[in-house]
Amino acid sequence: MQATLEDVQAAASRLGFSVPAEHESDYLALLQGTDRAVAAILEEPDFPTLVDLEQFPRTNVHLPSADENPLKGWSWKCEIQGTPTGLLAGRTVCAKDTVAVAGVPLRFGTDAFEDYAPNVDATVITRVLENGGKFVGKAACENFSHGAGSFSSPFGPVQNPFQSGFSTGGSSSGCGALIASGAVDMGIGGDQGGSIRIPAALCGIVGLKPTFGLVPYTGVLTSDAGSDHVGPMARTVLDSALLLEATAGYDGIDDRQLGAPLPQDVPKYSQLVLEGRKTGVKGLRIGLLREGFAHSALSSSVDAAVRAAVAKFEELGATVDEVSVPLHSKAEPLCHVLNKFSSSQARQGKQVGRRGLYLNDYFDQLLPWTGEKYERARYFVSGTAMSGEYGWSKYPTLYGRAMNISRRLGEDYDAALAEFDVLVMPTVTQPARRHVAPDAGPLAWAQASPGIISNTSPFNLTGHPALTIPCGFVGPHQDDIRSAEDEGIRLPVGLMLVGKMWDEGKVLQVGDAWEHAFDWKQM
Repeated sequence: MQATLEDVQAAASRLGFSVPAEHESDYLALLQGTDRAVAAILEEPDFPTLVDLEQFPRTNVHLPSADENPLKGWSWKCEIQGTPTGLLAGRTVCAKDTVAVAGVPLRFGTDAFEDYAPNVDATVITRVLENGGKFVGKAACENFSHGAGSFSSPFGPVQNPFQSGFSTGGSSSGCGALIASGAVDMGIGGDQGGSIRIPAALCGIVGLKPTFGLVPYTGVLTSDAGSDHVGPMARTVLDSALLLEATAGYDGIDDRQLGAPLPQDVPKYSQLVLEGRKTGVKGLRIGLLREGFAHSALSSSVDAAVRAAVAKFEELGATVDEVSVPLHSKAEPLCHVLNKFSSSQARQGKQVGRRGLYLNDYFDQLLPWTGEKYERARYFVSGTAMSGEYGWSKYPTLYGRAMNISRRLGEDYDAALAEFDVLVMPTVTQPARRHVAPDAGPLAWAQASPGIISNTSPFNLTGHPALTIPCGFVGPHQDDIRSAEDEGIRLPVGLMLVGKMWDEGKVLQVGDAWEHAFDWKQM
């Protein structure tokens, strides 16, 4: 393929200027220079990471039957046995279906494209196997991993294990359902605005969004390189600590890992948790974040359950005082701008400015977008594409402004954490909501769970570690009660603990102290 004069004029038109006739041949020569550079690159093979299929063969790779998948939490099943010994020996592990596993189809929660199987393993998968875990499959996620509900996948809504018809939260919806139901021991979720912690909270399990860059994102499909995280989900804090310990540390590829320790220097998080049980939280300072309880969508039942759980820290010998970070209330608009402006571009294959592993074969499969693909991806994706297209054209410097303000927000949390060991707040403002109607439109999708990311998304923007633990049950939201019987439904509530950068050990110790002292199912 070689550029023509028509390409010259078309490119100029898209940029908003016209090429005078006397310069057409000059610009044509420049574009043909680009053609030559492209041809030289295409002569070279791509450079994916290597997968040891002899040590870790993939067996029993299959699409699960309806009987195997009652909650629709599985996307694809397989068996990959890790080493005989290690931190995760005897544990079964799943991963959100954004995580590359060589030879295992990756659906990304959508049928907008099909028949894509990566040729690489994400670093986190390699580390799970090297630490003795048995990888058993890909967990369903929302369509293109976008949305905090569990209803956007064309393969069917993922059902909450505590009540069918209600959301598991998202976008790591399948991980929440599978772990909570006991189908798998632990999982690797992905979190761009709360997508580990929201399903963990709504399904009554533990979920950790680690410090930004602690766990490598290599081999995971991205929405926004500035806020993407992967991290552990499990039924206990100790299991979450084990999975974090197995997967954390610099991998030499992901350039977002500035400050991360080398794998051999990763803290022994599981030992820290066990050692922390000797003293518990006695003498620690717990900061109850005022703005974390101030969102207009916060259910009174969730508010009461979380405050009651926080009060239990005082019974364990900690002090609890209120602290204020006013800019916390701007998290939702900040996340709106940063997520929509960036992920709209990422889905177009416009990945620039990063050193790392690019999943080029995925974009070869996806691009170009068509009307049919947007119809299949549906409203979170098409709405974000529209918002991004509009936003970049109208407010071209706003992304940078939002990123700068997010840095200020991080400094405000740092100031609060200088006075407290952890900050606490509700993970999610409301209990799990009912799935939206199948024929609901774009606005109904967007309004399905008001305030759902208001407390989770700030820490994607700042990078602080944030852990959710289950702390009790509440009844359904008043809008979801359709009969007297519905009033007997009990849905989990999550308590979120936020710590200093790189201080996962303290966050896990505090979460484990509460979990070890109290039975959340009796709260």
